[in-house]
Amino acid sequence: MRRLLSLLLFCTFLIPAQNPDWFPKKEMLTIGVYYYPEAWPQDQWARDMENIRKLGMEFVHMGEFAWYFMEPEEGHFNFDWLEKNVELASKNGLKVILCTPSATPPIWLERSHPEILVVDAHGRTMDHGSREQADWSSPVYRAYVTKIDTELAKYFGHDSRVWGWQVDNELSHYGRHYSYSQASTQKFRDWLREKYGTINRLNSDWGGAFWSTMYQSFDQIDIPNPQTLVVDPSPHALLDFERWFAHEAADYINMQASVIRQYSHNQWITTNFMTMHEDVDPSLSQKALDVFTWTHYPVHGELGEGSLGFRLGSGEQMSFMHDFMRSFNGLSGPMELQPGQVNWGAVNPWPLPGAIHMWILRAFGAGARLVCTYRYRQPLYGSELYHKGLAETDGVTPSPGGREYAQAMRDVLELRKHYDPNAKEPAAYAGKRTAFLISYDNRWDISNHPQTSRWDTVGHWMRYYRALKSVGAPVDVLTPDRDFSQHAFVIAPAYQLVDQELIQRWKSYVENGGNLILTCRTGQKDPRGHLWEALWAAPIYPLIGAKIPFYDVLPVGVTGKVDAGGNSYAWGSWADILEPGTGTKVLATYADQFYSGRPAAITRKLGKGSVSYVGVDTLDGELERAIIAQVYAAAGTIPSNLDPNFIVDWRDGFWTATNFASKTETIPATDSAQVLVGSRQVPPGGVTIWMER
Repeated sequence: MRRLLSLLLFCTFLIPAQNPDWFPKKEMLTIGVYYYPEAWPQDQWARDMENIRKLGMEFVHMGEFAWYFMEPEEGHFNFDWLEKNVELASKNGLKVILCTPSATPPIWLERSHPEILVVDAHGRTMDHGSREQADWSSPVYRAYVTKIDTELAKYFGHDSRVWGWQVDNELSHYGRHYSYSQASTQKFRDWLREKYGTINRLNSDWGGAFWSTMYQSFDQIDIPNPQTLVVDPSPHALLDFERWFAHEAADYINMQASVIRQYSHNQWITTNFMTMHEDVDPSLSQKALDVFTWTHYPVHGELGEGSLGFRLGSGEQMSFMHDFMRSFNGLSGPMELQPGQVNWGAVNPWPLPGAIHMWILRAFGAGARLVCTYRYRQPLYGSELYHKGLAETDGVTPSPGGREYAQAMRDVLELRKHYDPNAKEPAAYAGKRTAFLISYDNRWDISNHPQTSRWDTVGHWMRYYRALKSVGAPVDVLTPDRDFSQHAFVIAPAYQLVDQELIQRWKSYVENGGNLILTCRTGQKDPRGHLWEALWAAPIYPLIGAKIPFYDVLPVGVTGKVDAGGNSYAWGSWADILEPGTGTKVLATYADQFYSGRPAAITRKLGKGSVSYVGVDTLDGELERAIIAQVYAAAGTIPSNLDPNFIVDWRDGFWTATNFASKTETIPATDSAQVLVGSRQVPPGGVTIWMER
């Protein structure tokens, strides 16, 4: 009994518990910057910290690439230099985020234990000289990570100057994706053994009868590797491998978080995820982390939308990430937001003047609690020497991005003066709140079996997300474990893998007054990735009030047409041809191909709510936008009609409009509104924040 009590107390100690003092509500948003004291002369540290304070920053972030400096030789730890910088930060009123240095293992570790290194798909072992070259499945590597984390946490875990912790950094293998090492292979086998219990069950779920790909034992299984197979691996084996990899990444993050939590007091813990990253699922670390942060670089050579898109970045991707990460526990923000030109894109243009300021205040509007930027000083050497910072190469002159960060901080200080703890979300806005359901399983399965080179899962998501922002809907991006029952609307785009439990949850939601929107590809397979032994996607027929007798895809260069509401729309990647039942209303029909005149989108009443199914994926998303507006209007809300690149959100009594469009937009404010930042006319790359009176 005593041992059980001790264990329960220990486990309770390791469970995250929010402390309101970490992020006081009245401060709303705080802004900070990365600093690398190990890269600069010691006699410049005090000057740099003072200049960071003068820019208005409220915290600094240190240590994620400094393992060699923390442990220059095995077992010889040196935190003196870090202690000096923590003290300098404190003297300047700066809070400190410390990081575990596991992304950059030191040379002595790699040479003494080469088995910790990643092995790529071609069987090549990665070498020292970059970062993230270690395999987090290696038990040897994990032991050394645990050791450095323990020493670091023992030293700073009860230090009130340290505000929070970041474990690892941008968990990935930078283009290598996966490690095919013996350690990873063994961990994958162990995971499969735990999941399936018997090899016969695995053979069944993996479809081993196809091509005689049966296994006799778990020890015969290797990581599915396209480089070692004549044709593509089994999609079911790939799906399980991707599931394992995401769980393994989460286990590695959670392991480090538990070490820090064991030795820390009143300090929060996060990791720095990556934007839209397919391999790592943040939802698997919900119970281990206190704050959810990520990397975001909007301008890195992509054209974007409109003539200025390449200088403004994607507003929908930025906003989507905010709505995804915020949904876990409300404590979120970009830990690494672009400060200017970067070095790693195919082309690295200068962001439009004002865009950086807009990105920061987009975070404010989306409910973020922090924004941090990489980095204070532009490096003078190394792989990222072309990466701008908040200071120019002289180390003291604020860069254009530095000036925009300083302006954003001044704006936040002004907004804090108007904070009202009793502000209530406007009813019309709250009435459009939407749950946007995503599943990493679906994303992986479609990627493994796209059926057409024209399909883009994230692009499909974004077409619907843009439509939601166009109607002015607040959005919570949720994974399938989350509760969506209290949302007025739910959208589940391309939800390919379903089970009866999820279908019943959807049905109950609608019958109780919810409005559900499903899109093409939904319901095709069970959670194993198998087609149903029934008519195509048959389990969802009773829900949507229609059958899906077949689907079509078109070759590159060929487009089909869909008609709706007197307008014509083009499609190319996917079309579910629908056969509606009694009581189901047709919203759009195909206008060409051999199925011309047959339904492409439908809606029906069910209980107190509605179900809509959009079977076509259009090229520009305008049909999807029109249907979303129609569904919201039918449910009794008043949909806005905003440019999808002009994003308007409400938080804490403030309306925020950020303009990612290439033309000037006007804020949807009343004449009595008090504009606090910007103006009623918002230029490209501009932002306006106002309060309604």
